[in-house]
Amino acid sequence: MVSAEPVSAAILLAAGTSSRMGAGRHKLLLPLAGRPLVQYSVEAILASQARPLVIVLGHRAEEVRTALGEYASHPAVELVINPAYAQGMSTSLRCGVQALLARAARLHEPPPASALILLGDQPFISAGLINRLITAWRSSGSQIVAPSYGGRRGNPVLFASALFPELLNVEGDEGGRRVIERHRAELMLVEVEAEEARASFDVDTWEAYQEALRAQLDPEMPGHQGL
Repeated sequence: MVSAEPVSAAILLAAGTSSRMGAGRHKLLLPLAGRPLVQYSVEAILASQARPLVIVLGHRAEEVRTALGEYASHPAVELVINPAYAQGMSTSLRCGVQALLARAARLHEPPPASALILLGDQPFISAGLINRLITAWRSSGSQIVAPSYGGRRGNPVLFASALFPELLNVEGDEGGRRVIERHRAELMLVEVEAEEARASFDVDTWEAYQEALRAQLDPEMPGHQGL
């Protein structure tokens, strides 16, 4: 049964070099409870209402593709490789939006009405949070919707399709931050409950990875950082 609700797609940015991790480690390949870290965010997205999911690969792309396991061949998943990933997050964001639009054209479907931008190094993101952002966007008509963790904006961030042209023109390593700043009046923040605050935790350093390992035993850990 096809939903009459406007569609929100998802773009998972998984192309970075993991430069802050050190020792040649790739954060998305690190094991967490017996599985590669990258699988966790993919699993949450596929359990949510977001469709389709574009995963942007870059650094050590084939290893990350292998680490995705069966998710790499999921019918709702589109894998795309960003050859310019070393030039910053903006190149992966553009690559993801382009892939979404190309997929819609190839399948003779209308483009999604919005897209959530997610980071591959946030293993504690939940399908429930993703769905709340989509619901808030549908009910409010806001152009941008993001979670608020204790008053601080975090990830993921949902952009309405009217902003896709601006996302296709972002530059550098800031992702969609400048687009958000230009449209601050159109931003809606969804307060995240304390028990879900760790959804914003990003595994970008070896120390953060150690915290993530501990978080498997302690669900009360705090989150940090935003797009």
